Amino acid sequence: MNARKSKQLRKKARQLQVDWINTLLPDGEYVTLETLPEAMPDQKYYMNERTLYLSFMSDKWIEKQLKRNSQVSLKELMYKHGQ
Repeated sequence: MNARKSKQLRKKARQLQVDWINTLLPDGEYVTLETLPEAMPDQKYYMNERTLYLSFMSDKWIEKQLKRNSQVSLKELMYKHGQ
């Protein structure tokens, strides 16, 4: 993958993370791109039966999903993964 395409995917991934976090917060609070690192969980992986998996909506997880389908929306991601 070239640098231009990965930069676009990272930008879209950050925006999806902001949209996801804002759906979880009460109406008066919101997260922006600048405050996203403080709002995201620190744990990027989880262990299940001695296998390490990427956590839902982590940076790498979203980028991996976007590589498969760059036009995927937040609703599709949440529906597909049961969140």
